Amino acid sequence: MLRLSKLQGLKIYNDKAKYVGSVWDVLLNDEEGRVVGLALGKKGNSILSLPFSNVLAIGDIVLARSEAAVKETPKGP
Repeated sequence: MLRLSKLQGLKIYNDKAKYVGSVWDVLLNDEEGRVVGLALGKKGNSILSLPFSNVLAIGDIVLARSEAAVKETPKGP
């Protein structure tokens, strides 16, 4: 089991060893109570996020698929 608070600040790399960013926050689906993405930060009125389905592993770093695109998600409440 992993506590969400332990994710904040972890560095994110893709499977080709390229630095993607670091975890700023965790995005949850409030209806299902599951993690849907990792937020990397803000860009204007959007949040830059990595879909959780593209996360391969979490340990000392977060490992993501190299083809995974960071997406802009409109800010919620």
